[in-house]
Amino acid sequence: MNSSTAPRDSHLSVAAITLFGLVGPYTFLISPVIAGQMAVQMDWSPGTIGLLMAGELAGASLISIPAVRMLRALTPRRLVALATLIFILANLLSAVTTTISWFLAARVAAGAAGGVLSVVCLLAAARSENPPRSFAFWTGGQTVTAAAGLLYLPDLFPKTGLGGLYGALALAALLALPFLNGFQADKMLPPQADGQPTRPAARLNMLAIFCFYVAIGGGWAFLGIPGSDIGFSEAEIGILTSGAMGVSVIGSFLASYTGGSAWQGRWSIGSYIGLIGCLATLALTKDHLSFSAATILLQILWAFLLPMLLAALADSDEHGAMVILSNMIIGGGAALGPLLAGYTIDWSGYGAVVVEGVALFLVSAAAYGWARWRSNGETVQASSHSLSHG
Repeated sequence: MNSSTAPRDSHLSVAAITLFGLVGPYTFLISPVIAGQMAVQMDWSPGTIGLLMAGELAGASLISIPAVRMLRALTPRRLVALATLIFILANLLSAVTTTISWFLAARVAAGAAGGVLSVVCLLAAARSENPPRSFAFWTGGQTVTAAAGLLYLPDLFPKTGLGGLYGALALAALLALPFLNGFQADKMLPPQADGQPTRPAARLNMLAIFCFYVAIGGGWAFLGIPGSDIGFSEAEIGILTSGAMGVSVIGSFLASYTGGSAWQGRWSIGSYIGLIGCLATLALTKDHLSFSAATILLQILWAFLLPMLLAALADSDEHGAMVILSNMIIGGGAALGPLLAGYTIDWSGYGAVVVEGVALFLVSAAAYGWARWRSNGETVQASSHSLSHG
């Protein structure tokens, strides 16, 4: 190992993946409270707010392909340092501007910079000695900080406004810079890394992740509808969802210890079954306790299964290109889920969203299982090929 390269699973590398992995997508994770504050503080219409959020998400997703080129030209440390600088400047501009055009430009730049940070963190986690553990810290850091934001920002906004949030994001990115050495100092991708054929198992795992995000995104985004139908207030729904996100760190913790075991496939399929049960409970129950339990379990299983899916993709993606593109797939699935669910609710109510979610979870589980079967077959075939030429 190069002496300038941080150990794959050192405490510093895990801290870097966790800290830089949470600042980039943070505004997306707390988008409900941001949207409300934009409407109150800026008096922007829902269409304008949607455009601003879509622009930031598009910047984060579409940067994935250029990131392949950037990782061929720059070391991860240099690329993260550059992206962090742009992220800080874009958030500072967001904190002081009130013009929609400048604000949109700043959010697109912040989204793109955050997308680069996510790409590097995803690839670093995939290259670690224990990918499920690294991905678990990546998701765990996001869920805990998002829960805190959903809980406390509504009380802080009257004092600080949106500027306080974006200034805090710039400060958080600045404070993460001392952990920059957690990323390796040599290049992650060889020049030919993005020109290699993609294994079928990697494409199947990508499909599993996409369907997972569409299903979970739609069900989670409009969870307040069935909640209000059985008597929960908006404040109670906010407390319940933020608490569920905080408790979901249990799922990340469990994933860090069960990932890579012989039972990983069974745990993953069991999680799909649990998620389907949670969605059905949210739509059908009239009991507050059952609804609350289903909401909390949904988040725990979400945080548990996602590292497994990402680790499976990393295991089936020899050259790393598909892991990089997973940033785009995650963003696309996260955006499509609420959009599809919103139109479905207009058409037929939350029950139809549950039917869609169940169908998507089944497709995701089938793709994941098929990918595991293909990966095992490709591994056996490669071993036989090596022995025949040994």
